[in-house]
Amino acid sequence: MEESLINSPEEMEALGASLAKELKGNEVICLKGELGAGKTTFVRGLARGLGIGEEYQVRSPTFTIVNEYPTQKGKLIHVDLYRVKDFDFSEFIGQGVVVVEWKEEREDCDIFIEIEVVRENVRRVLLFRRG
Repeated sequence: MEESLINSPEEMEALGASLAKELKGNEVICLKGELGAGKTTFVRGLARGLGIGEEYQVRSPTFTIVNEYPTQKGKLIHVDLYRVKDFDFSEFIGQGVVVVEWKEEREDCDIFIEIEVVRENVRRVLLFRRG
């Protein structure tokens, strides 16, 4: 387990960008945290680190459930389970980096990230890696 204390949205994006440099391009990353914890902010940084084009803006897929973005390392597939807890995202595994927000269990996740709100703009991030 890796633990970080994040003090701003910019630091959360930087954490995502930093993790992106370690990825091969076919991982499943799961994010757990309350509303406003910074999950989508983290994904925005991850997308930047993967080399997303400037013409794309990463947005929460709360209503669309899945957003896909092309990056220099392949597809970034952003899934949001907030409204649909039983959505089967397995069809996306292997097609790129899959990021799943609101995932409660660690199964199917290569990397599981829990974001805890400490106070305004301060987050405690726990990162667990499979294996």
